[in-house]
Amino acid sequence: MADEIFSTVLGELEENGLLRRTVSFEACDGRTLTRNGKQYLLFCSNDYLGLSHERRVKDAVIEAVAQYGFGSGGSRLIAGTRTPHERLESQLKDFLRTEAALLFSSGYCANSGIIPAIAGKGDAILADRLNHASLVDGCLLSRAEFLRYPHRDMAALEKLLKKTSSAKSRWIISDGLFSMDGDLAPLDDICGLAQKYGARVYLDDAHAFGVLGDGGRGTPAMFGVEGKIDLIVGTLGKAAGGMGAFAAGSKIAVDFLLNRARSFIFSTAMPPAVAAGNLKAVEILGECGAERADFLLTVNSFHTELKRLNFALKAEGYIIPLVLGNASDALNAARAFWDEGIYLQAVRPPAVPEGTARLRLTLTARQTDEDRGVMLGAIRRIIPPAL
Repeated sequence: MADEIFSTVLGELEENGLLRRTVSFEACDGRTLTRNGKQYLLFCSNDYLGLSHERRVKDAVIEAVAQYGFGSGGSRLIAGTRTPHERLESQLKDFLRTEAALLFSSGYCANSGIIPAIAGKGDAILADRLNHASLVDGCLLSRAEFLRYPHRDMAALEKLLKKTSSAKSRWIISDGLFSMDGDLAPLDDICGLAQKYGARVYLDDAHAFGVLGDGGRGTPAMFGVEGKIDLIVGTLGKAAGGMGAFAAGSKIAVDFLLNRARSFIFSTAMPPAVAAGNLKAVEILGECGAERADFLLTVNSFHTELKRLNFALKAEGYIIPLVLGNASDALNAARAFWDEGIYLQAVRPPAVPEGTARLRLTLTARQTDEDRGVMLGAIRRIIPPAL
């Protein structure tokens, strides 16, 4: 009986162009993928600075496997904490100029565990409507009053702050760099409203950490609001090229999460070798100012070339949505890029709102000028310039 229900739902998804399947590759070097002997240019990776293939990071992982073994053997509070975990947390808090940091096994784990720990009945959460799914789920799990304002609409946010004045506490929750639209939260305005109305700010800076802002410290550094964010969540699986996530903030806030965030307390710890690789990656992030600046220059150049093709861009960085509308159009466009040797994936509801299915193009430091030229040529042929 259950299989019949599953089959019906899967059939409906397929009929509507929403059925998902994984696509495996035999090889990846950070710039290209190989499948069935054919090589594809990779233009949908979050490995923005190419650190997943950095020799120093790989060597750090290999050395740590030899010293610590493969897995951690338990949760951090039982027997899972190793020296690389503590060193990585110290490195992260120094990098972000906060008092403390705490590791989680993924960004989804972090948001779905932290938000229910900090907000509950009697509290109010005010969240951007286009926040990542992990933030949405964390808000739903919290049992706090959950109100969403239109994307980046500060007038609407202020109305909600006035409306929720009787709440015990209020959290404004937002992405820093939005993962599907590539635009930025107006953090200066958000922090200003939080101060005016006595609210707290929770920022998911997963896609900006390591790349944007002075020293790669993300959107708080970009907007000059470092020290005004109560909790910052970031991931180590994007610009750092590894796996896992963290929360950073005051020492007392991090101690609170260590004791109350269920996804930290009840999860097996990040493998120590992964922590060691992440540690080396964060160290590199702190030293790669010139490389980061060069990458952002190539991003700006790519935007300029797209504008010459008459694309109306709303994206502000290395995440560039090519919005096509319905799911079938996005799937057909993705196949057309594959045929040209470029790997892009169609992003469809519920990952994005209905009617906004898209290709999510990402730029990385591993791509060459020639690669980007190939991509621009393919866009010219495949995507309508009215986007």
